[in-house]
Amino acid sequence: MRIINTYEQAAENKPYCIALGSFDGVHMGHQKLIEMLKYNAKELNCASMIYTFGVHPRKILRPDKHIHMITNNSQRADILNQIGVDVLFLENFEKIMNLSAECFFRDIIVEKFNAKCLIVGYNFNFGKNGEGNAEKLTELGKKYDVKVEVVSPVFVEGQVVSSSLIRHKIHEGHVYEAMQYLGRAYKIQGDVIHGKKNGKAMGIRTANVEVESEAILPYNGVYITDTKIDNHIYKSITNVGVNPTFKGERLSIETHILDFEGDLYSQNIEVYFIKRLRDEICFESVTDLVKQINRDIQARLDYKNQ
Repeated sequence: MRIINTYEQAAENKPYCIALGSFDGVHMGHQKLIEMLKYNAKELNCASMIYTFGVHPRKILRPDKHIHMITNNSQRADILNQIGVDVLFLENFEKIMNLSAECFFRDIIVEKFNAKCLIVGYNFNFGKNGEGNAEKLTELGKKYDVKVEVVSPVFVEGQVVSSSLIRHKIHEGHVYEAMQYLGRAYKIQGDVIHGKKNGKAMGIRTANVEVESEAILPYNGVYITDTKIDNHIYKSITNVGVNPTFKGERLSIETHILDFEGDLYSQNIEVYFIKRLRDEICFESVTDLVKQINRDIQARLDYKNQ
């Protein structure tokens, strides 16, 4: 998959079938769009393109309001590459934010990409101040002879799948539900850093993971997880919290990796959240904490990934 951000680069693969949207998380709804994208690209003999933004538009329109991302650009690109998209175009939102809906369609979609087909979700908006919607896009498609496919919402357990819903579920600690909407486990990724070495003192070593500030952290607690190290998956349990038994104050992510021996400092690892086990608890003694952690480890060993 090519990852590009200029119209000159895009010209090399014209014409295109394009799916437009934010694609944060590349969740089950997005995957339905991509399935239709690939089908139409094959039928029309076009390259398939995901047209999205390098920086989420909300960060530019509402810089005062922080938004956590389900996937960063690298993670999003990896998923799209695995799915089999030909081109990922990362647009600079500030370049196009003041274009009217028709100007965007004519000057970008038609002139720059020579699009033969567009795929969008039912709630898609575009153009200055979001003036355009899926209905307007369909009208413009007829005017400029571009096929437009509008994909209906995807429901899981009676809920419409959306990035905002998934962010909410992760924030609340409902990572198993988030997994159903994503089609895979939610993961955090970061370098292993030195912590207070409380785990080592207890005889239960943990890897302290430093994640980027935009990543969503699940609600404080202990989770059944998998940890990926050098392309190998290990069972693990992960604590998100402040370690109250040790009077901690700073939020940390610590994962105990089963059946692993080795030095992980400065290595980049991935932690996949599968299910929430329990709240973070302030124990009366370190001995009580160790007993509970051993029960958590046994729960991880007993858990069968579904």
